[in-house]
Amino acid sequence: MIKRLKRKYIIIVMLSFISVIGIMITAINLVSYSAVNAQLDEKLDMIIDNEGKMPDFPPPDFSTDDGDAPDGDEPENDGADADEGGEDIIEPDENPSGEPDGEETPEGDTEDGSESVDSTENEINDDSEEEDEEDEEDDPRQNMSPETPFETRFFSVKLNTDGTFASVDTSKIAAVDDELAMQYAMRILEHGKTSGYMGTYRFMRRDSEDGTICVFVDANRELESVRSFIVSSIIISIVGTVLVFVIVILLSETALKPIIESYEKQKRFITDAGHEMKTPLTVISANAEIIEMESGESQWIAGIHSQVAKLASLTEKLVLLSKMEEGAKLEMNEFSLSEALFDTCNQYKSISMSEGVSFNVLVSENVLVIGNEGELRRCVSLLLDNAFRYVNDGGTVEIRLEKLTSGVEIKISNTTDGVARGSLDRWFDRFYRTDLSRNSATGGSGIGLSVVKAIVNAHGGTVKASSSDGIKVEFTINI
Repeated sequence: MIKRLKRKYIIIVMLSFISVIGIMITAINLVSYSAVNAQLDEKLDMIIDNEGKMPDFPPPDFSTDDGDAPDGDEPENDGADADEGGEDIIEPDENPSGEPDGEETPEGDTEDGSESVDSTENEINDDSEEEDEEDEEDDPRQNMSPETPFETRFFSVKLNTDGTFASVDTSKIAAVDDELAMQYAMRILEHGKTSGYMGTYRFMRRDSEDGTICVFVDANRELESVRSFIVSSIIISIVGTVLVFVIVILLSETALKPIIESYEKQKRFITDAGHEMKTPLTVISANAEIIEMESGESQWIAGIHSQVAKLASLTEKLVLLSKMEEGAKLEMNEFSLSEALFDTCNQYKSISMSEGVSFNVLVSENVLVIGNEGELRRCVSLLLDNAFRYVNDGGTVEIRLEKLTSGVEIKISNTTDGVARGSLDRWFDRFYRTDLSRNSATGGSGIGLSVVKAIVNAHGGTVKASSSDGIKVEFTINI
C-alpha cells in the first residue's frame, strides 16, 4: 500500500510538472514563431509597397539635436576683428547717411504697413513637420537595420489583370531563376492564398487594379533559428524533467511521511484490536452456552450468539484485509478453479431452494489457474453471500467461469429491485452502504467487498461491479 501511494504521488507530481513545462515551452515557441512571421511579413509589405523592389535605406544621421556640427568639424575661427596682417577691420556704418534712425517697424508689418507672411510660413512648416513625423512612424525601415537590403534574399513576380506575366525579378536571389519564380507564382494563384509558406519561402500576394504582385522572401535562416530554439527547449525540458524526477523520488518519502505514519498506526490498531477481541468474544460465546445449558434456549441467548458470530466474522475480515494491504505474500499453487467453484456453489444450493431463488451455475470445466485456492474460495463465497443477501424475491443468482486467452474470468450476478446504472466500484470501499442510515437489516457489515478486492489484487487481477439495466448487478473478476 505504501509503495502504491508513493508511486501515485510521483506520477501525479511528474504529470503536473510535464504539463506545465509543455504548456510553457509551446507558448514560448509559438510566440517566437509568430514574431519571425511578423518580421518577414513586414519585409514583404515593404517590398510590395515599392513595386517588388527593396527600397533604399537612408544613411544614418549623425547630426545632433541642436544643429551643431559633429565633433572634430568645428568651424574655423578667422578672427572677427583682425585680418591676416593683424590690422583692425573697420565695420561699415549701418547708417551711412547719418540720419537719425526712424521708428522701428512693428513686428509682423512691412514698411508700407502690410502684414508679413512669416506666420503663414511658420504654420506651413509646422504642418509639413507633422506630416514628416507621421511618415517616419509608418515607415517600416525605421525598425530594420541598414544591412537589411544586403541580407534579404527575395524575388518578385508581377502579373497583368489578364493573368499574363508582366515582369519577373530574381536579381536578389541565386537559387531561383525566372521560370521557377513563375511556377511559384502560378501555384499561389491556384491555391488562392494571400500569404503563407511555400517550402522555405515566405510569400505575400497583393491584388490591385493594375494586376497582381507576388513577393517571396527566403526564410530558411529564420526557420532554422526557430527549429534550433525548439530543439534546445525540448532538450532543456527533458533534462529538467529528469532532474525533477530524481528530486521527487528522493523527497517523496519525506513529503508523505505524515500520511505513512498515520496509515501504519491505523493498520497496527486494526491488527492489535482484532487479536485483542478474540478472547472476549470467545468468553462471551462460552458464557452464553453455559447459560443456555442451565436455563434453556431463549431469544436473548440466540441474539448473543448471532452478534458474537457477526463480530467475530468482522474482526477476522478486518485482520485479513490489513494483512493483504500490508503486502502479505500468498502461497500460490496451480489448482482446478472449476472444481473449487463447483464445490463452493454446492453449499448455496440449499439456500436458493429455501429462499425460492433461481441459482444458475455456468462453470467451464478443467480451468486451471495459479493462485491461493483458499483465498479464491473465500472471495467467491463473499460474492455469493452478497448476491443471495440482496437478490429480490423470486430473482436469479448466476455464476460464470470462462477461460480467456489472457487468463480467466469469473462473473457473479443477481437481480435486484433496482440500483443505479453504470459503474458501482464505490461498493468496494470499506463500510460503504448505499443507504446513508447505515442500516444493517440485511446482515452485511460493509467490509466483505473490500476483502474481495484485496484478494483479487493480491493475485494481480481486477474486479469491478456494474449494472447495465438498473436491475441486474454483476461482479466481474479477471485473473
